[in-house]
Amino acid sequence: MAVKLVYVARRRPELTPEEFREYWSDGHAALWTELQGVLGFRKYVQSHPLDIPFNAAFATARGMSLETPPDGVGEAWWDSVDELMAGFSGPEGKDAGRRLIEDEARFIDFATSRAFITQERQVL
Repeated sequence: MAVKLVYVARRRPELTPEEFREYWSDGHAALWTELQGVLGFRKYVQSHPLDIPFNAAFATARGMSLETPPDGVGEAWWDSVDELMAGFSGPEGKDAGRRLIEDEARFIDFATSRAFITQERQVL
């Protein structure tokens, strides 16, 4: 049962979208790479929204909000909840969690962002 941390991120108001993407893609991604061995995740992905007309058309056809989308969605996969919990446990895991929070505070607006654990269910 694969589980993943889904992080719907919005940038700090003083950052431009470009500054957010640059730091997230380079600085923060490097930290995730560094911590992979401690946290034990098997995959980390960043999804960057595209500014294309299809987004508005897709939302409008469904009666969805045209609110500005988040600045990005990050996802990290573990094979089980137990593996995820083990990764963030113990002194090394707790330190890794602290380092992630400190780094995220540099570019993410915590008040308008969301994070949650999901269970992946493959359909196709």
